[in-house]
Amino acid sequence: MYLESLWVQGFRALTEERIDITAPVIAVEGGNGAGKTTLLDAIHFLASGRSCLGLTNAELIRDGESYFVVGGRYRARDPVAGGSVSHAAQAMFTTEGRKELRIDGTVYHGFIRLIGGLRVAQFNFSSLFLVKGMPSVRRQYVNLLIASCDRTYLEALSAYAAVTTRKTALLRQSGSGVVDASLLDLFDEQIVTLTTTIHAKRRAALAAVGLAMTSLIADGLFEPLADVSVLYDPRPISTESIRALRGRELARHACLAGCHLDDFLLLRKKRQLRDTASLGEAKMVSLLLTFAGAEYIRMVTGEYPVLLLDDLEGDIDTPNLDRLMHLVARFEQVFIASFDVARLGGGLNAMSVRL
Repeated sequence: MYLESLWVQGFRALTEERIDITAPVIAVEGGNGAGKTTLLDAIHFLASGRSCLGLTNAELIRDGESYFVVGGRYRARDPVAGGSVSHAAQAMFTTEGRKELRIDGTVYHGFIRLIGGLRVAQFNFSSLFLVKGMPSVRRQYVNLLIASCDRTYLEALSAYAAVTTRKTALLRQSGSGVVDASLLDLFDEQIVTLTTTIHAKRRAALAAVGLAMTSLIADGLFEPLADVSVLYDPRPISTESIRALRGRELARHACLAGCHLDDFLLLRKKRQLRDTASLGEAKMVSLLLTFAGAEYIRMVTGEYPVLLLDDLEGDIDTPNLDRLMHLVARFEQVFIASFDVARLGGGLNAMSVRL
């Protein structure tokens, strides 16, 4: 996986940038506020249709602009073609809420089709919320991880979101009259079917991520995290268990069962890291999850994603730089911002992008 070029207009701190990429390691440089993190966020957007910093599309539009554009050309492995194939994608969003996506010349009016094209693994200052944050942050991590490799998972998520939206709308009608119980039954059956599928795929993916974590810890960089593990044990779901909650759902006008309430736990000696980890430990665990997720993508697709690293300074001491270089060298392409790439030594073929 390799990003060959990137163009950005009106995207947060960036007025207009076009970058042709000629090296596997790209050092993104510039002063505070120059747009280093923004550039990596633009690459993440090109891979997922959303900001990795939790910003809405409207918040991504630069002040004073009426739209943003993020586009790029990337090369990805194609099993049918028997090699790498180049693709072009461009997304535009306007202050009026209009979305336009072009992939290899075909126009779409939503960004979900970006998922599964360019694949990335990213780490930045907000990644610590994977450890310290709400369950929704961890669901986003596992959802994008699986969906970027598995179109059927993405379709199941989309179908699940549609069903829960319709069910929630029906539950909200309960305040103004009688609700069609048979329609609620139908929605519950669909939720059970889709949740069972999603649970199975999440369980398999997180098991693979756990194995990758163990292997990465053995490489040395994450040795202090040798007792960290992942636990995913979702509550079994059935139509009967959902119907037992119907009174509460009607009262709250909300769906109270399903995979939208899932979480996976990060444990150290059976204690949740969310409650016990320091900020430094949380960042290292989040970095471990970034690399483990990249290993999962390689296992499924046969190639590593583009690696996006931001805010590493201060977290990697000198003895661990060689180990980090060993891991970085596995990737076909790495973008590093807010980090002196020279600290990694002269063994990497790098280029500099100054903003």
